[in-house]
Amino acid sequence: MCGIAGIAGPSSDVIAEQMIEVLRHRGPDDTGLCARPAFAMGTSRLSLVDIASGAQPTYNETGSIAVCFNGEIYNHRALRHLLREAGHTFRSESDTEVIVHLYEMHGERCVDYLHGMFAFAVLDGDRLLLARDRMGIKPLYYVSLPESGQFVFASEIKAILQCTDYTPRLDTEALADTALLGYPCGVTTFFKDIRLLAPGHTLSVALDPGPRVDPPRRYFHKPAVRTDLSMLQAQEALGTTLASAVASHLSADVEVGLTLSGGIDSTVMALLARECQRDRPLLTFSIADNEQHTDLLQAAMVAQLVGSEHVPVIVSFAEYLDAIPAYVAAEESLTDLHVLPFFLLARRIGERVKACLYGEGADELFGGYPEYLDRSQRQQWLPQRLADLRARGVMPGPHAQNLVRRYARASGFDAYLQLVFEDNLGDPLERQHLHPADKCAMASSVEARVPYLDDGVVALVTSLPIAYRVRPDLGIRKHILRRLCLERFGMATADIVLRDKQSLPTSGQRHLQRFKQLCADRLPDSYVKSHEFANYFSEKSELLLFDLFCEIFFVHRGRHDRVGSIEDFIAARAGRKSL
Repeated sequence: MCGIAGIAGPSSDVIAEQMIEVLRHRGPDDTGLCARPAFAMGTSRLSLVDIASGAQPTYNETGSIAVCFNGEIYNHRALRHLLREAGHTFRSESDTEVIVHLYEMHGERCVDYLHGMFAFAVLDGDRLLLARDRMGIKPLYYVSLPESGQFVFASEIKAILQCTDYTPRLDTEALADTALLGYPCGVTTFFKDIRLLAPGHTLSVALDPGPRVDPPRRYFHKPAVRTDLSMLQAQEALGTTLASAVASHLSADVEVGLTLSGGIDSTVMALLARECQRDRPLLTFSIADNEQHTDLLQAAMVAQLVGSEHVPVIVSFAEYLDAIPAYVAAEESLTDLHVLPFFLLARRIGERVKACLYGEGADELFGGYPEYLDRSQRQQWLPQRLADLRARGVMPGPHAQNLVRRYARASGFDAYLQLVFEDNLGDPLERQHLHPADKCAMASSVEARVPYLDDGVVALVTSLPIAYRVRPDLGIRKHILRRLCLERFGMATADIVLRDKQSLPTSGQRHLQRFKQLCADRLPDSYVKSHEFANYFSEKSELLLFDLFCEIFFVHRGRHDRVGSIEDFIAARAGRKSL
């Protein structure tokens, strides 16, 4: 819905305006600024709800409390009704204004009442409150700079980099964690001292006489496992809850599209959306790197099943290469290019709609990945990888090393499976899926909505016995979701239920392999041998992408247009012996 940013300290209003301008891709429809002595915050708005009256920042009746908000509150209408009954006056129908009045009533506990995806800032006198949704769908970063007396926060890191008192430097622990696990652990980022506000947390900052940051407070805790529901009862509850989530995620004052991959996750989502929206055809999108890609063909069949207006996108290798610098700048992290197809798909989606439903989170909730049945990657490969990295002088942080030890110690398949579900719903979901999806979509001014991670769906599914989701004895992943699809939508979905989809990462697999070969052919062996960080990577292409990331962010503070094309970048690196 928006990009938000703010800064406490000298020249705050000037810097805040620069930060907001950098976030205009997240919200090209409008901008707004709240400026107070030594503090300023603002938004770049993507108008989806109450387009005419939902400008931000949003204030309470007296103007003493201001809110900058990014995301969607799906229960805002019910909350508005309760707040009006309590005597609050509303100037708009926007979900943002609900947060202002909830904060007036409940203070920091206002987050307990919100159902949705969000990152927001509340300014109340000399106190600043930051908050993030329970699953971490919407990102929020911050950095405290004691030497300059500044505290800076934003939806994206490139906005924080507009504060020139912060010097961007590589966090080598985050890099080492990524070499081991594929992502940084906890609240670290690839930027020294820049931190994430953890999912399901709030952060309070005292602004006067200078920024003083309290420890983050966790407000969300995982529900206990329920034993009162049979499989049939759980399946019925899932159908009702998921249908409600899809309906709420379709709600907007503009048209909302859907992505299709041809797998069960997006198919169930599309079939439920068709039940909700029968007055006009759904608008669906899919992507692949060739016309005969299995997912593309299967997505076309699903589109026919739901009667949607379908837009298939075929990406050429030239388009793929051309997009790499912009994609790296959008993702703001070290990347393996697996989400690049979605970045390109979002460009096409943005030509038609401002919001799109996306099936992210279903694999983590229901157990869709191979590791839910195969322990070898987590219990054998990870310890060996850790040993190899240590031998090369690469030391992941304590969180990452402890995770490997926990996998190694997991005795019995039940204990292992419990750990996989717990782990995958944490850092991997946020860092490898939610953040890239949000940033790739918002780079094209598209809001990616994830109904599988609706608060009600997550609360229900995570409370179910694992045996309802994964059946190792039968070799079935996503057990309850497959049953629901077959029984609710019939045998027309049988092929989809029985097939394991290849998913978005493989939709650019041919191009990714060509890119890797291009790097292998054009980059000399000396490029790797003389590189300071060569021990962190396995392939020339990985090292090249690391260099590209460093060039964009540590040299040009997020400006990808200053590095040229990827072919030029490869050529330049081929002629240099070190970083």
